[in-house]
Amino acid sequence: MEREIQIKFWKWLFALFMLGVQTSFAQPIHKNYEIEARAHFGYLYFQNDQYHSALGRYSMHAPAYEFSFHRNTYGQHRWEVVHNYPSIGLTFYYSPFRNNEVSKELGKAFALYPYINFHVVGSESSKLTFKLGVGLSYLTNKYHPTENYHNFAIGSHLNAAINLSFEYRQRILERLHWVTSAGLTHFSNGSTMTPNMGINIFSVATGFSWYVLPPKSLIDKKMRPVPYAFEFDGKRHFATDIQYTIGYKDMSQQQGTHSFYLIHNLAGHFMVQLSERDRLGIGIEYIRDNSEERTKDKIGGLIAYEMMLDRVSFMFNLGIRNNNPLPADAFLLYQKVGARYYFNDNLFATLSFTTYDIKADFISFGIGYHIKHKYYLPRHEKKPHRSPVFPR
Repeated sequence: MEREIQIKFWKWLFALFMLGVQTSFAQPIHKNYEIEARAHFGYLYFQNDQYHSALGRYSMHAPAYEFSFHRNTYGQHRWEVVHNYPSIGLTFYYSPFRNNEVSKELGKAFALYPYINFHVVGSESSKLTFKLGVGLSYLTNKYHPTENYHNFAIGSHLNAAINLSFEYRQRILERLHWVTSAGLTHFSNGSTMTPNMGINIFSVATGFSWYVLPPKSLIDKKMRPVPYAFEFDGKRHFATDIQYTIGYKDMSQQQGTHSFYLIHNLAGHFMVQLSERDRLGIGIEYIRDNSEERTKDKIGGLIAYEMMLDRVSFMFNLGIRNNNPLPADAFLLYQKVGARYYFNDNLFATLSFTTYDIKADFISFGIGYHIKHKYYLPRHEKKPHRSPVFPR
């Protein structure tokens, strides 16, 4: 039963990954495609604790290389203009880590992930951007109780890959740009197989990008299309989101036997629309963690931020929940990053990563319902005011 759930989870994640790939390359080749190559100089960071102090031996410098193919939006759709013309693409990432006996325990890392790159500040010729990528990775070596017992970092070959980085782009020629970046690349399986301390690589990189064809000019913001169902219409309202997700956690390493547990999560968010592209709110969630012996039932409160891109949105949560009945660690600060896909105005699917202390706790997926509340009468329903003293 547990193995079937794990297989279904990875199939769901692969389907989401392929959806991102399809979205990245659904447009014809003449729409601002660009190819890019970079070299990274990185540092592997591992947080030591009383159980995994041996991971400190992996803290070292490591090279990496990436090749990307992306499309620069120019205002064809309204959300592109709202988010200041981001680029959407696909990156292939490779890191041999380092050629020594210690890093051979980690092996090599291969990753393929779709991403979106947001314009932060600057112009088309010189700008600062923020890149967010989520996809799949394959690590050639993993933990083995006899053959590779020092590798507490990763317990499976197949993992999720997450990239967060700030980039600076400078135009050299009309179709040639110089690119430099600094950021984090993270590999983890979300505790679907243990051990799973994860691999964190902080790196700086530099490279060049080249337009396949001369770039299209941006469509004037005043000419953007009218809003449609999945976009903010400028009216004042708030929303309530209710979602149920299920996660899967492997505790075999901690308990010494094949132990797999399900984690149920029921959450509610109260969100206020900030602009056409984002929402901010608070939430509460109930977590049933069957891997915990003393505190299976947890209640958490959180701050939620949602960034919307057409039917897709990203959720960023920072919360606190009860952990153990001991006063010293009664509460736990945790983070959650998720993605949503809205089937219509109300129904959505969600996938989320829950972490604490830069360690993945579990990955969950599920479904939710979005309810929009308007707290005023629409303009066409408002009645004109007529004074009983001075009638018009």
